[in-house]
Amino acid sequence: MSKQFNNEGFIVNSHFSGGQTVTGSVEGTALPFTALGLYVGQVGNLTVKTVDGSVITMVSASGFIPGLISEVSSSTTAGSIIAFR
Repeated sequence: MSKQFNNEGFIVNSHFSGGQTVTGSVEGTALPFTALGLYVGQVGNLTVKTVDGSVITMVSASGFIPGLISEVSSSTTAGSIIAFR
């Protein structure tokens, strides 16, 4: 499957090509790829950094979380997280 990009260079196709389990990382440690979204299987707070550098904390996050995510913080209390490629 080929990637489709918008004018800002972000991937815009809505299909996932894979994923991997994620654990929170120390600040500044990026995911090995830009996630197109996360699946949170165990409810908890989710703190992420997006591709534009914004840090977002979602309280009681669970299920599918869309977005272009570059990092999951170690302060995250949610569990069973999968990052989609």
